[in-house]
Amino acid sequence: MNAYEKAVGLLKIRPHYSGELAKKLTLRGFKRQEVDEVINRLHDSGMLNDAQFAETFLANLIRFKTFGFYGLKVKLMQRGMASQDAEVLLKENLSLEQEQEIAERLLEKLQGKTLSVQSQDSGAGHLSQRERENLKMTNVKLAQKLSRKGFRSEVISSLLRAA
Repeated sequence: MNAYEKAVGLLKIRPHYSGELAKKLTLRGFKRQEVDEVINRLHDSGMLNDAQFAETFLANLIRFKTFGFYGLKVKLMQRGMASQDAEVLLKENLSLEQEQEIAERLLEKLQGKTLSVQSQDSGAGHLSQRERENLKMTNVKLAQKLSRKGFRSEVISSLLRAA
């Protein structure tokens, strides 16, 4: 099987970003020059469309996953997209408000698991000192979790102020 046939086979399974496809072909032992020719041929024929793939992939991540700006950037880069291209795409397609909504979705999921004290007592004045300390620690842990998921600091601080 030549590099072109292998590439078409991989594209039949699912769409790929050109960098990701090139990496897979190189790992399968095809020479870099041959891989570049195949990638160019696939682009010319329309079978490989980086812009369309990136937009669709990002839209699905935003809709179904709970990653912030930087988490989404990492996911795009894992597919072979250059850092600058990923950042431009995200700035065009992910507003702070959308990122806030994603963070709220994640927070709702996490609250079901860990924040029973906060959901039972909405007034902090009625909480004991120990409960307030637990709530403060919970907010620290939430901030860490949101940070690990790649949310921007302004989204995290805004969300925790509202919580």
